[in-house]
Amino acid sequence: MNKFFIVLISIFSLTACGLLPPAYKVPVAQGNVLELQQVNQLELGMTESQVKYLVGSPMIRDLYKPNEWLYVFSVIDANETTIESEVTELVLYFDQGRLIEIQGL
Repeated sequence: MNKFFIVLISIFSLTACGLLPPAYKVPVAQGNVLELQQVNQLELGMTESQVKYLVGSPMIRDLYKPNEWLYVFSVIDANETTIESEVTELVLYFDQGRLIEIQGL
């Protein structure tokens, strides 16, 4: 009889974790929050400082491609209060300090 109760309590103990609500997950937003209005103001021929003033510093500047600026935004475990970016990926190319190409719109 004692074995029966031990087995019964063990089964209830193991299945009880499934009855609980899932654990809270903190939303993680990383990258540049860009609005479409800001990005639409970019024009070919702008200087690097004008671009930084308009959309901020890039998230990634590759050491081997210094003329390529990456603006990336991602969210993990988003909820209704998490900050969202209208533009999630933007790549800007420069030549001699001037904007020559915009990708990701």
